[in-house]
Amino acid sequence: MPTTAGPLMDNERLDPEEMVVLHRVFRREIPLLADLVEAAAPGDRRRTAALAGHLDLILGALGEHHEGEDHLLWPKLRERAVPGDGVVARMAEQHEAVAGALATATELSHRWRTRADRDSALLLTEALRALDRHAATHMDDEEEHLLPLMADHITRREWSEVGERGRRSVPKTKLLIFLGAILEDATAQERRLFLSQMPAPARLLWRTLGTRLYERTTTRVRGTNAAVARA
Repeated sequence: MPTTAGPLMDNERLDPEEMVVLHRVFRREIPLLADLVEAAAPGDRRRTAALAGHLDLILGALGEHHEGEDHLLWPKLRERAVPGDGVVARMAEQHEAVAGALATATELSHRWRTRADRDSALLLTEALRALDRHAATHMDDEEEHLLPLMADHITRREWSEVGERGRRSVPKTKLLIFLGAILEDATAQERRLFLSQMPAPARLLWRTLGTRLYERTTTRVRGTNAAVARA
C-alpha cells in the first residue's frame, strides 16, 4: 500500500505546532472552568449562565475538533501512514473515552444552568476534571506520536479542512471570543501565523473589536482580565 499519494512539497507541509496551539485552549479552559464552577455561589443564576455559556463554547469546540479528526484525518492516515496505523487506532480509542466524558460534562452543564444548585455544580466539577484527565492524556500522546505522522502525510490544505469545520461549528457571535482563546497563550510568531490565515477584514475586526470583546469575556467568566496582543 502507498504511504502517501506522493512526497509532500515544502509548501504543502503541515506545521504540527498549529495543533499544539489549539490544544492549549482546552488544556487551560477545562480545568479553569472546573475550578470556577466549584467556586460559584449556589443560586447565582447570572454567574451560572455566564460559566455555562462559556462551557458551551469550549466543550462544543472540543467535540467538533475531535469529530473533524475522526472524519477528515484518521482515514487518510490509515491509508498513507501504514507503519503508524497502531498510533492512529490508539488515537481513535482515546477519542471514544474523551467523547464519553464530554457527553457527561455537557449534560451536567445543561442541568446546572437550569438548577444553579450546589449538587449539580459539584457533579459538573467532577465531570470536567475527568474530561480534563482524558483530554490531557490524549493530547500528550497525540503531540508526541501523531504529529510527526501528520507532518509527513497530511497537507496544510487537509488540515485547514478540519479547522474550517471547527469554525463553522462556532456561532458567529462567538468566533472572536474563540480566536482570543487561541491567541491568549500564543507566542508572537504563532499569533502572526493564525492572523495571516484570516482575510484582511477579519484581522481588522479582531484588532478593533475582538481584543476588547475577549477581555470583557474573560473578566466576566474569570473575574480577571486576560489581555491579548492585537497582532
